Amino acid sequence: MTRLADSVEDLTPEWFTEALREGGTIGGDATVTSAKSSLVGTGQLGKVVLTELGYDTGTAGPASLIAKLPSSDAGSRQLGVMMGAYEAEVRFYQEIVPLVAVAAPRMHFGDIEPDTGRFTLLIDNLTPLSTVGDMVAGCSMEHAELALLALVGLQAPSWDCPALLDKKWISDIARTQLLFDTVPTAVEVFLERFTPRLEPEHVALVRELGPKAPAYPSAVWKGPLAVAHGDYRLDNVMFGNAWPAPPVSIIDWQVARLAPPLVDAATFLGSCVSPDDRRAHETDLIARYHDGLVRLGVTGFTLDDCLESYRRCSLYSFLLTILASMTLEQTERGDAMWARMLSGTADLILSTRASDILD
Repeated sequence: MTRLADSVEDLTPEWFTEALREGGTIGGDATVTSAKSSLVGTGQLGKVVLTELGYDTGTAGPASLIAKLPSSDAGSRQLGVMMGAYEAEVRFYQEIVPLVAVAAPRMHFGDIEPDTGRFTLLIDNLTPLSTVGDMVAGCSMEHAELALLALVGLQAPSWDCPALLDKKWISDIARTQLLFDTVPTAVEVFLERFTPRLEPEHVALVRELGPKAPAYPSAVWKGPLAVAHGDYRLDNVMFGNAWPAPPVSIIDWQVARLAPPLVDAATFLGSCVSPDDRRAHETDLIARYHDGLVRLGVTGFTLDDCLESYRRCSLYSFLLTILASMTLEQTERGDAMWARMLSGTADLILSTRASDILD
């Protein structure tokens, strides 16, 4: 059995040979002869490693792969364990991908020690044919539409699925509740760091709603429930630019969970699209998303239900941004991202009058 890798230095040709044989990517006699690894990306909960691979004569295998490892930062790693983030990503590839119709990288190896946070995930490198989004820069409405409609294939097959309710790692609301219970402790330090980047009305909303965050799950987690990505923003969406890449691939499933269905839509439209574009197009986009659910067999969920779920879910990323931005390793780009996320979702809350959910 392939051992877990704890560092980039563990990702040797011998390790890849064992992992790719165990995952069925290469045959039992095939050998990885070279593995050149480098850290990439801006992952804040864990390390993302790109490895270029070489093989012995006659062996066909991926030219490069992405390895994911836990963060070396103590605070980020603690949050990853507390949230069940490392376990969720590995289990998502193992247990959920076969059930849904969503484009995600192929897993070649994955294993986890949930209690310690040790994990290793080995997946396809999609960058040769797809380009990752940038939420600091924002996106076009064409890309926003592609991203929103991609959620249909994730959520319709998992809609109130009894089999998923038996999977504690994705269905247990306790981890979600723990996160929202912790938000009030982060309000003042969040405002100390981010007030200069925010509009006064958004600062006021943090002060008003942050202390009420513990009441949020019980107010919203009432069904229907479907698999949610949980951090659905541009940095976790890749857009195909050459055949045979799909139009949209979704990466970084560390906070996958059963959730109210519009969590991902509200996160994306609130944080990745300009407020003006969002207001102009959100009703039409959500109607098209709803039509997709209906076409795939979802019943008992009207368009009005969909719009109400969108309103209620607008609080999800707003509140968790207060906590996550204070817990994960601080970077300049990270602060720009958190500020955009808070501002965009605050504008959505004000537009939909969602703050009364916590009254």
